[in-house]
Amino acid sequence: MAQTTGPDPVHRFAVGSDSFEELAPDEIVDFAGRFEWLHFDWTRPEARKFLESDPEIDPLVMKALLAPETRPRFNSFAGGIFLNLRGINPKPGMQQDEMISLRIWIEKGRVITLRRVRIEAINDMVLEMRAGHTPSSIEELVSRMASYLARDIGESLITLNEELDQVEELAIGETDEDLRSRLAEARRQSIVLRRYLAPQRDALQRWLETLQERNLPDVREYARETHDAVLRYVEDLDAFRDRAGIIQDELLTRLSDKLNRNMFVLAMLSVFFLPLTFVTGLLGVNVAGIPLADASWAFGALCLGLAVMAVLQLAAFKYLKWFR
Repeated sequence: MAQTTGPDPVHRFAVGSDSFEELAPDEIVDFAGRFEWLHFDWTRPEARKFLESDPEIDPLVMKALLAPETRPRFNSFAGGIFLNLRGINPKPGMQQDEMISLRIWIEKGRVITLRRVRIEAINDMVLEMRAGHTPSSIEELVSRMASYLARDIGESLITLNEELDQVEELAIGETDEDLRSRLAEARRQSIVLRRYLAPQRDALQRWLETLQERNLPDVREYARETHDAVLRYVEDLDAFRDRAGIIQDELLTRLSDKLNRNMFVLAMLSVFFLPLTFVTGLLGVNVAGIPLADASWAFGALCLGLAVMAVLQLAAFKYLKWFR
């Protein structure tokens, strides 16, 4: 393992089973019985220079660590393990599907993590370690990272499910545009979350297999809890998608029924007034020979006839059960 010299990391720690020490960027220490943890902001040019200058990091690994767009994955290399995970910052105003990438490179005696923005789950884990709850190995540290990331994802899914519950409740009594927009946004967020959580589930499964190979049963059981949680999240998102689809179908059905009722009313009005309009139009043509054109009682008789015709039509509509 190379001693760290180069750009200032966001954090640099010496971690042991009963010790936790925050180090200066250029501090030289003895890591006997401990391992080094480096935490970088990968958007800084200095981080790229540091990775490029380290001969122990494979170029393929460096490319994966600095990729602008990533999905959760697990890859084993000759010099170590690359693990890419996603998390969510549970902050007010942030989208529930705004997942943040955490890239992890694991080698003998050292672990390097890179992120673009501040990850609250990692900061919470650092605070816990400062309080004395330190991991005994790199494998336990990485498993803790995955667990803390999964914790915040679970809280985000609770918020998303609460939103769907509200939409489902409101859908019983209304079908306004705002409700359909909220449902569409919730479905979009669930799709984005599942896009990342499904491969994260597979990456954690590979990590479990690695812990099994390294004969770390305690750490493996801890990591299994995280894997099972992510597995439940994926299943919850599948159920969420089905529920949202049912609600959307219900909204579309009710909207279609409303449209059909409106069209039926317009059709009934057209059928009702068509005969009356035909009679009045026929008698209103401006040609000679209109019957009773000079009779003083003709207009009253015409109105009476139209009224009788309207009553007969209404009776016919009722008999045909066109009124519902």
